[in-house]
Amino acid sequence: TSIETKPTVFNIGLFNKLCKDGDTISPATLAKFKLLPTVKGRVPKVKILAGGELTKKLNFEGCQVSASAKAAIEKAGGSVK
Repeated sequence: TSIETKPTVFNIGLFNKLCKDGDTISPATLAKFKLLPTVKGRVPKVKILAGGELTKKLNFEGCQVSASAKAAIEKAGGSVK
């Protein structure tokens, strides 16, 4: 059996309120916003889904991203690394 934890899920619509154009979103950024609790000092994995609408140009790093979320991020002028 696997003890790997599932990633914490966030919808892209959330980031319109939290971020400014050009911001970089990573698991560490989400922990800084207190949206992602650290577990034993580690930041858990994050998955970005396409719920909501993204209106800001944001760059996502170190996150798993669904295909539809990636399309929405790139449509808004952002990137996924």
